[in-house]
Amino acid sequence: MKKWVHNHVFALIAWIVITVVAIVALPNVNQLTREHSAINLPKSAQSQVASALQNDHWGHHQNNTYQVVAVFNNGDRAMTKKDKQNVQKTIDHLEKHSGKYGIKAVTGPNDNAATRKQLISKDKTTEIAQLNVSKNHGTLRYINRQLSSAAKTNGVKTYITGADILNDDFSGAVQEGIKKTETISVIFIFVVLLLVFRSPITPLISLLNVGIAFITSFSIVTNLVKHANFPFSNFTQVFMVIVLFGIGTDYNILMYNQFKEKLGQGMDKWEAAREAQHKAGRTILYSGSSILIGFTSLALAKFSVYQSAVGVAVGVAVLLVLLLTLNPFFMATLGKKMLWPDKKFTGESTSKPWNKMAQSSVLHPIITLVVVFAILLPIGLSYHNHLNYDDADEISNTVPSKKGLLVVEDHFSKGTAEPTTVYIKSKHGLDNEQDLMLIDRVTNQLKKNNGVKTVASVTQPAGSKVNELYVNNQLKQITGQLGTAQSSISQLSSGMQSQASAAAAQAAMSGASPAQLQAQQQSGMQMMQGVSRMSDGLSQGGDYLTGLQNSAAANTFYIPNNQLHNGEFQEAIDNYLSADKKTAKITIVLNSNPSGDRATREIPQITDLVRYSLKGTALRHATVVVGGQSSKITDTKSVAGGDFMRTAAIMVIGIGLALILITRSLLQPVYILGTLVSAYMAALSLTHLMTRAFLGRPMLTWNTPFFSFIMLLALGVDYSIFLVMRYRNIDQTKYLPTERIVRAAKEIGTVVISAAIILSGTFAALIPSGIPTLIEVAMTVICGLIILVIVIPLVVPSTIHLTYPIKSSFRDDEGNRKKQLTH
Repeated sequence: MKKWVHNHVFALIAWIVITVVAIVALPNVNQLTREHSAINLPKSAQSQVASALQNDHWGHHQNNTYQVVAVFNNGDRAMTKKDKQNVQKTIDHLEKHSGKYGIKAVTGPNDNAATRKQLISKDKTTEIAQLNVSKNHGTLRYINRQLSSAAKTNGVKTYITGADILNDDFSGAVQEGIKKTETISVIFIFVVLLLVFRSPITPLISLLNVGIAFITSFSIVTNLVKHANFPFSNFTQVFMVIVLFGIGTDYNILMYNQFKEKLGQGMDKWEAAREAQHKAGRTILYSGSSILIGFTSLALAKFSVYQSAVGVAVGVAVLLVLLLTLNPFFMATLGKKMLWPDKKFTGESTSKPWNKMAQSSVLHPIITLVVVFAILLPIGLSYHNHLNYDDADEISNTVPSKKGLLVVEDHFSKGTAEPTTVYIKSKHGLDNEQDLMLIDRVTNQLKKNNGVKTVASVTQPAGSKVNELYVNNQLKQITGQLGTAQSSISQLSSGMQSQASAAAAQAAMSGASPAQLQAQQQSGMQMMQGVSRMSDGLSQGGDYLTGLQNSAAANTFYIPNNQLHNGEFQEAIDNYLSADKKTAKITIVLNSNPSGDRATREIPQITDLVRYSLKGTALRHATVVVGGQSSKITDTKSVAGGDFMRTAAIMVIGIGLALILITRSLLQPVYILGTLVSAYMAALSLTHLMTRAFLGRPMLTWNTPFFSFIMLLALGVDYSIFLVMRYRNIDQTKYLPTERIVRAAKEIGTVVISAAIILSGTFAALIPSGIPTLIEVAMTVICGLIILVIVIPLVVPSTIHLTYPIKSSFRDDEGNRKKQLTH
């Protein structure tokens, strides 16, 4: 039993049990990622309010559904009559078997005049059908596969796309990228460790340790996601892999080097293991704690994507416990066999580059700092924060859903696949003449916006005015009828004159008295005067109505009561008014990419325009919100931008407090954090230049700055801590602060360089994933690590010298110091 305790066998047994439980309890990762990877914005965000209105007030056929688009394309040639018939057969099949496919509603291109105009491209090459598929029907992956099969049509190419489908395909692409990253990372780390330790056993033990830590922590995180709504995103898993394998390997190098050095000093394996656990473990604990604090602070973020990185903190916590408990088992049990076949049991080799840079920096501290920051800051400040928020760009153009989106953008307006929707919610029903007139006025004003392609509403369901419902057209009919009446009256007046003359002649021939003739003439005159006045009145009324018809006032929507209730207009009401008639929607197709910067700038303008248009009217108190992809991205910009600065500040403060405890200084944390932030800014700027030059992407993805910041800050601080801890371990009674820091840089330089190479290589494994965000984060971190490896031995020694410029009387006594060094 004593030997078991001595060899840490119980730690091995505990971790075997923990690993088995973790593997058994691990949920379906692919499904979990697809279900929980959506961006969650605050409920108060405009796009989320719009989404709630859509779900709560729009009827069963759109509530709780995915918006899916079926695309039918004949290349660049117009569809033949046979092609159109085949497409319609497919759409009829989907409608007929809607229960089988979970379809709640289908809007086809040939449903009516409005859909023919909106869902058939002008070049007649492409037709699209809009489907509302129940979220209860199955996963998006299942829905995509089922509809892709069902939509296949003879003679044309078919695609299933839409924002939900694209997001799901992005999740799938990330999962595939993670598989490549894991494989490449393991191979790379094994090769590097093989070169460092010249032993095949050491890399295997290191990878086994880190692998156990990852699977255990990932099982904890995914179960928390499944059962406790723990923050999660597409990137949580991949960053856990990269961080744990990167820093886990770095920490193992630190511990194994200590173990190897103690064995070389003649210690037995148990004592060497204990010493390595104590000395290297202390540095590992301090370094890991700063990373743990950094990632844990992300729990205070408000934005779900930023919060999702807190899963890395769980991984780091598990890793620290494992390395400090399981590593001693392998060292105490295997001893020198762990390093087989290497026979040289020495510690880390010294680093000449770091030694020279440290010596130079302590001799000229101010000049060194000025030169370093004079180089870094201009590079960092040259970056302009223009970011790409189009998540569709993260998906390869070879993915079917992306192909479908590109087809729609090529043959329709770019905004057709993802329209913007304005919602106007009132406390009373809107199916009345006055409110419909106001909605129509808003519709016409939106059309004047330069960024708008088409606008459709309850009064203009086809995206264009219904002439019969405007006063000028109605007046045209009335003035036409008045003209006909006036012509008839003129004919009547002429007839009456002829009749009066004939009657007078007949009366004279019949011998009527003069009085009778006079009375008859007066009667005829009165009738003719009445007819004349009627004719003049009609003429004046006609002139007035003609003037009104040609005035701006006549260009006004007006729906008579009889048309309000006819079947054709009721169809528009069903489509564009909610079930309770209290909410109206206006569908807008923008003429630019709905995920692009131009489209997102349009959203505030559209919101303001609608609210201003309703100001002072019966709908002045109505709720006005804008929904859709462009609105969601606008909200994402606002939330992500504001939360980035807030979260970054929290992280900097958290790591700063950890550094105060580690360095036992108030100034050193400021210097270290200043170096890290400067390195981050310069690295981000360099990444932007490289992505533009080599990848042809003018903007970084919107996630890149944040994820690069937290990775570089949390991981880069490790190397400063390695140096500071080595500095603290050197006897301060024998060496001055400047001497200690130079010696520390010389001793730890090789370890830091090796660790940076391993971490850079691990992040480089993200590049083959093909995901732009992961590629850009990898490039930024790698650039940052290279900068830090060069800058740390310059900045830290310089600041140490500036922090301790005055020597104590004891340390000033050169002779006394020399005597102590000889004993």
